Amino acid sequence: MAIELNLETSQYGTPFTGAYFRIVTAAISRMREGGPKFAVMIDVAGYATATPGDDTREVDFRRYHADLAEVEAAAGTQFLDKCYVWVMTQEDMTGAIAV
Repeated sequence: MAIELNLETSQYGTPFTGAYFRIVTAAISRMREGGPKFAVMIDVAGYATATPGDDTREVDFRRYHADLAEVEAAAGTQFLDKCYVWVMTQEDMTGAIAV
């Protein structure tokens, strides 16, 4: 699974139509005090191509933090599927589609 999104601007100052985003990190952390017991950190890298290689530079990078319960409540059978669905519901991902 991946996410496609038209970027109006990027870290290079140029737009990218059909930028291709992949989750590069999805980590669960136990919190010590206050707030939720478990939190999720999701790092998403955006590329100008659907087939990034080892030398492909990202055109965008986003980091999200969520309560584990929010991610687990998203549609999907596997944890990573749920992470992708949750990411696509974020305000800065409006218009994103799963590819």
